[in-house]
Formats: sequence, C-alpha cells, structure tokens
Amino acid sequence: MRFAFAFVLLVSGAFATPDAETETIKIEKVDIGNTHRGQNKFSAAVVNKTDSMLTLVLDLRADGGVWLRKNQRQFVYLLGGKEERQIEAEYQFDHISSEAFLRVRFYFPTVSTTGITKLPKPFFEQRYPVGLDNKEVDYDFSQFRKRESKHFLVYYFPDSLAAHDIDHIADERDRGFEKISDILRLESNQKIRLFLFPDEQSKKSETGHQGAGWAFDNNIVEVYNEKTKLDPFHETAHILSGQLGSPAAMFNEGFAVYVSELLGADALRELGSQGKTCDEAVVEHQGKGNFIPLRRLLSFDDIGPDASQPAISYPEACSVVRFLVNRYGLEKFRQAFASVRADDVNALEKVYGTSIEDIERSWLSNVTASH
Repeated sequence: MRFAFAFVLLVSGAFATPDAETETIKIEKVDIGNTHRGQNKFSAAVVNKTDSMLTLVLDLRADGGVWLRKNQRQFVYLLGGKEERQIEAEYQFDHISSEAFLRVRFYFPTVSTTGITKLPKPFFEQRYPVGLDNKEVDYDFSQFRKRESKHFLVYYFPDSLAAHDIDHIADERDRGFEKISDILRLESNQKIRLFLFPDEQSKKSETGHQGAGWAFDNNIVEVYNEKTKLDPFHETAHILSGQLGSPAAMFNEGFAVYVSELLGADALRELGSQGKTCDEAVVEHQGKGNFIPLRRLLSFDDIGPDASQPAISYPEACSVVRFLVNRYGLEKFRQAFASVRADDVNALEKVYGTSIEDIERSWLSNVTASH
C-alpha cells in the first residue's frame, strides 16, 4: 500500500492530494510509504520560498485505532533561504487494526516572550486511513459478539451477564440517546460503539485502561456485571454534547450528570452520593462546610482528579446546569456550552447577561429553597 500526497480522497487504493502552499513554504510529494507493523518511512519535498531561514516542525501520529497504542513523534528541520529539500522521518505502528490511521501535521513554531516554544495551529494537517485492506492488520473484535441497535453497536463477551441482558441494554441505551438528542436539539445518524467487559481485569488486559468506565471519540468502554453497572446515560451525553463544543468541565460534566438524573438514573451512585439528587448532595455538603465557589468550579478544566474534589464538584456542576437550564432556558445553555471555556468568566457573564456572583447567589437560593 503506497500512498502519495495528502488529501482525504481515496481512489483505487491511493491518496490523491493537492500540494500545501503558504506565502513562505510549499509541501509536495507527501509519501507515507508501505505502512506495516514496526518502523515506517515518511517523506515529502519542501521548498522554502523566502530568503530567510525557516524552522519547520513535522508531527507524525501513528494511531492503531480503538485502544491500541498511539505513537507520536516530532521532527524539526531548519531550511535555508530558497532551499529545496526532500525530508524523511520515521513513524511506528506496534499493532494495526482496520481503523488505524496516520495523522500528519506541519507547523511553524513560535517563541513566546517568556522563551517558551509553542506550536500554533498547523498549516498542513491530513489523516490517512492506513488500516483499510491492509494485510498487516493484526487486531480485530473477533472475541466479541455484536448486537446492533438503532443508535449503538454493542460488543460483549459470550456467556457474560451482558449477553444475558443485551436486549435490555440496547433498548435502554437507545432510549437515552434519543432523549439526550431531543434535549440538545441535535440530529445525529452516528452509531456509538459500546464495549462491555465482564470485569475490570479483562477490560484492563484488553484496553490498558484502569477503572470501570471510559469514553473516547465515538466509543464507550464499560465493565458490566452484577456488582458494576454504570450509569447508562452519562457517557452518551458526553459523546452527543461534544457536537456542541468543548466547554469548561463545569458544563461538560455537569450536563452529563444532570441529564442522567433527568432520565431516572442514580446519577451520583459512582460519584460519592449514591441515592441522592444533585441538589440534595449540594445541600448536604454545604451543611458540612464543603462548598466550591462557582468561580473556582468554572476554573476546572477537568472534574474527576482529586484536586477537583469530585465528590463535591460533580453534584455542584450538575446542580448549576439544572439551575441554568431551568432559569434561562436551553438555548442559552447551548450557547454557554459552545463558548465558555475553563476560567472564562467573561464568556459566562456575556451569555447570561449577569455577573457570576449573581448567578451563584440565585443558584444557591434556589437550591436551599427547594430543599
């Protein structure tokens, strides 16, 4: 499989790609070689169109697909004025699935006033699906059985509890998908892949991920047994809401917990407050002197690590989202979800037309009055 150039048009087993050209540089004759397990060769012709020296960064990410290891390497080239050069680099696949791809990026690095080198948005980025019809593929899902529903592809092991409950699982997940899509006013034809493992040990052995649940891209991976049955809506909410944007964790995690509670799940079962609603948990924590001010809650770029106090921040984020949706409406929430990043108080206040302090006071007053 020899690929030349870099577009996303696949024709007769080869990629057809236009040259990438800016005011200062030209990239052409991109060749990713015959992709196989182990070391692979990459090459491209580059032309410095200026009279000055240029620093060029090449980023190659070999992604084996699903949970297979990703190998990422960066290479730096110094190009003299008007220099034309054939550059070469290596990338590596330890294993290849049919979903494997090579991502190629070219950057011009920038140096900040503090002397830190940064990589801005790449001026060239292409993704090559190298696993399709590749004889080097050495990983598939043959150990799983598969159940296809309206919105999910569910993979599970024979003779597992998931196999016994598969009809219920598929129906419940489809119901959640449709409800969450309605709430967000989204139309989606995608099918989410759900992988169910009988225990944490088999899940870790297969995926390398520790814990009961994990979601990435368009995949949900969970443990499913008599002891562990995760909230069936939380990760679906993450995948679907991702179509709106990548907001502060307060909105991202808050919405996932809020919608799970709305759909009847024990949303805080695995998050420190089993059997309680988010508002009840907030009141209980507050009564014990455990409270995260809204400004700090908004500053988290992740909720889950110990530093974020997840037992407190999860129910608070959910409670805030419930308040914002009920008080200001879903359209305002959609705007906030699409635009408010971690610590961006100005963006929050712009969407809701009031200060973060006023939002916090109104939210806490609402929670206290109803409990």
